[in-house]
Amino acid sequence: MQLVYAKPSPYSRKVRVTLLEKGLADQVSEIIVSPLEDPTALLEVNPLGKVPALRLDDGSCLYDSWVICEYLDTLTSQPRLIPGGTARIALLRRAALADGVLDAAVTARLELLRPEAIRWAPWTDRQQRAIGRGLAVMEQDVAALGAAVTLAHIEFAVTLEYLDFRFPDVGWREGHPALAAWLSEFSQRPSMQATQPPRP
Repeated sequence: MQLVYAKPSPYSRKVRVTLLEKGLADQVSEIIVSPLEDPTALLEVNPLGKVPALRLDDGSCLYDSWVICEYLDTLTSQPRLIPGGTARIALLRRAALADGVLDAAVTARLELLRPEAIRWAPWTDRQQRAIGRGLAVMEQDVAALGAAVTLAHIEFAVTLEYLDFRFPDVGWREGHPALAAWLSEFSQRPSMQATQPPRP
């Protein structure tokens, strides 16, 4: 398999953490790209020009981090990151919550990259409010994640560390002590340490 990704991308990071947690990293070669340049290596595997994208051994391609993570979870039975039955719905709800916070953060980040004269402050403010509401629910939910690593754990951790990476002045830990304590421990996992985004 071949993974096309960008190191700063939190969506790429979710897949890379999943590969490590599943013990599949040695089965995947990596191509690092800059998505905004529309490189051929990316467009060949994802017509949308987004990372990450995964080329399978048969030549077919998967894109969207959710789809890739779910596929990777089927390749080995243990550890299972997405359970079956009713537990699946509870897990996917938490994962979707964290992913929604991440989407809002990425959207706010992209708006801030525009020239200041054409930024739309109400749009950025709306994303920040969504992040705040989402973090409040994540604070309540974090204790229910449990000890066994799941996709929800990965979503929570990647989202929180993206906030640290792109919005270091937000100070989300102050109002979310349970999340802060949980991340302090989870972030020490080898999969998280090995996939840290590049620092300026």
